[in-house]
Amino acid sequence: MPVYLVGAFVVLVVNFMIYRGIRKETGNPILLSASDVPRISAADAIVAVREQGAILVDTRTTSQYEASHAWGSISMPFIEIESWLETLDKEAWHITYCT
Repeated sequence: MPVYLVGAFVVLVVNFMIYRGIRKETGNPILLSASDVPRISAADAIVAVREQGAILVDTRTTSQYEASHAWGSISMPFIEIESWLETLDKEAWHITYCT
């Protein structure tokens, strides 16, 4: 394999590691799997909504949401994620449930 290809590969790997480190330090980590998603308890979610203005997002179907949902939550069905994801305020804390 030519040396320049090996060098390019090394540069890409190092840059990706730096990128991941910066994202982690800024509180915006790269999520590689469902187990990487931060979890909070129901009690912490209640405190976050009351005291920090977090927004509860119910990701079930509309009919499931209409049958029963957490007080103050908004309905954004996961199946429609591509249509609503860009509408979320990037500065707000959104807590999803039933995902």
